[in-house]
Amino acid sequence: MIGAEVVGRLAAMSELREPMLTTPRLQLCRLVADDLDALVELDGDPEVMRYISGGAPNSRETYVTELLPRMLAWSNEPYGFMSAWVEGEFVGWFHLRPSVADPSMLELGYRLRRASWGRGLATEGSRALVRHAFDALDQAAVDACYHPGNTASMRVMQKCSMVEVGRLVHPRAGIEVIRHLVTRADYDRRDW
Repeated sequence: MIGAEVVGRLAAMSELREPMLTTPRLQLCRLVADDLDALVELDGDPEVMRYISGGAPNSRETYVTELLPRMLAWSNEPYGFMSAWVEGEFVGWFHLRPSVADPSMLELGYRLRRASWGRGLATEGSRALVRHAFDALDQAAVDACYHPGNTASMRVMQKCSMVEVGRLVHPRAGIEVIRHLVTRADYDRRDW
C-alpha cells in the first residue's frame, strides 16, 4: 500500500513532467535544470564518484557552467539524460546520448545514489534504455563504458547483453575505461 507521503511526492513529480520511460519501479523523466540540487547531492557522495573522479565531488559551479548544459543538450531529442525516480524519490539518472567512442551510435550511462545500489535498479533502467534504443529509435548498436574496477557496472552491461569490445581513455574524465557494446542481432537474441 502506498502511503499519503508517497502519493504526495508522486503527484508533485507528475505536475513537473511526464516520464519518458517507465519500468515496474522506475520513472525516467527528462532531466531539467530544476534537478540541479539533486544532481549536486548525488555527486557529493565520494562512493558514488569513486570510479569517476576518485571520489571528488562535482561542485554546484561545475554543474551550472559545464555539466548541466551538456546534460540538457539533447532535450529536444527522443534520447538524452533522464532523472530516475522511485515512488517520487530522486534516485539518480540514466542517459542515452551520442557515444564518446563512436558518435554514430548511442551510449548508455547511469549514476545512482548509494542507497539505491544492489536493488537491481541499474539493470532495470539500463534494459529499458537499451529496449528504447532498439525498439523505438531503431539503433544498430548501443555502447557503454565503465572503470575497470567497477565490476558492478560490468555486470549490469552483461545483463543488457553487452560484450566487451575494447578499452579507451574517456575524453572527458581522462580515465581508462572498458567499452561494452550490444548489436541489434545480440539484442534480438536476448533472454530478458
